[in-house]
Amino acid sequence: MRFGEKLQLLRKQKGLSQEKLSEQLKVSRQAISKWELGESLPDTENVVCLSKLFAISIDYLLNDEISSENDIPAVQNNTVVLQNEFHSTMQFIFGAVFSAIGCIGSITLFVLSTMIQVHVTKERISLNGSVEYYGGGDVLGYNFISFIQEYRLQALLVIFIILTISGITIMWISKRKPQP
Repeated sequence: MRFGEKLQLLRKQKGLSQEKLSEQLKVSRQAISKWELGESLPDTENVVCLSKLFAISIDYLLNDEISSENDIPAVQNNTVVLQNEFHSTMQFIFGAVFSAIGCIGSITLFVLSTMIQVHVTKERISLNGSVEYYGGGDVLGYNFISFIQEYRLQALLVIFIILTISGITIMWISKRKPQP
C-alpha cells in the first residue's frame, strides 16, 4: 500500500476531510490531495505530524511494503518478547499455585496429626538397657506417621509432596528460560 492510500485510509478512519486535515497540519487542501494521489510527498515535519496525529509509526507511513503496524519488524519482535514474558509469568503463577496447594495440604496434615490422637507404639528403655516397645492398640498419642497410616492418607500426602515439588520446578524453569 502506497503512502497516499494509507493517508486517505487513515484520514477517513479518523473522520477527517482533506480540509480539516489541512487545517491541523497548516498546509493547503491541495497539498493533502497531492499526497493522497501520489503526486508528491510531505516534508519530514509533516510526516512526523501525521504520525503523531494518527498515532502510527513513520515506518508504516513511508514504507510501501508495510501494510499494517504489525508488519514492522520492531513490532513483531516486541510482540514475540511480550508473548514469551506472558507465558513465563503464567508458568510462574501456575507453579506458585501448585506449590502453595502442596505446602498448605502438607502443613494441614501435619497440624491435624498434632490435634487428633492415634494409636501409637511407644518405646522405653528397661533397667538392663534394652529397648522395649509397648502400645500399638491401646496407647493413644500424637504422631505424624501413625496419623497418616491410621487414616490411610499416604496417597494424599504423596500428592501434596508432588504438587509442591512440581510447582517449585515449574517456577524455577519459568525463570531460567533465556529471553530472546
